[in-house]
Amino acid sequence: MKNFIIILSMFFALNSCTVGSDSDREFILLPVEEVEMPPSYTVGNLSIIKIKYKRPTDCHIFNGFFTNYESSNIYNKVVAIRTVKLNNSNCLADESMFTVDYEFKPTEPGTYTFKFWLGPDANGTDQYETHEVEVL
Repeated sequence: MKNFIIILSMFFALNSCTVGSDSDREFILLPVEEVEMPPSYTVGNLSIIKIKYKRPTDCHIFNGFFTNYESSNIYNKVVAIRTVKLNNSNCLADESMFTVDYEFKPTEPGTYTFKFWLGPDANGTDQYETHEVEVL
């Protein structure tokens, strides 16, 4: 948990540096709303995990995934939605649900744990939806 917060802080610090006209955008992590996991996984085969999220405004543009391996262990992965927020004064509220594909191609058999970031609770503690998958 501390590692995730440290890496998340470093991510924001590194992305807040401006080069040229980057002040017109910023990188924001958004929480996962829903996850659809395939029923089975096989070493070397590509599996698609469907992830749904909401963007707060139409100025938030999907920019891939933030992933972190807990304790440098390939079997324990934290996943969040990464967006670029354009700093426009004419952004419109947009609570539309979007679905994106997260590609997972395991290289070794074993039990993998995915922790999908749901955002912080009222106390600021990060919340996760956890899925354990067996890879054969």
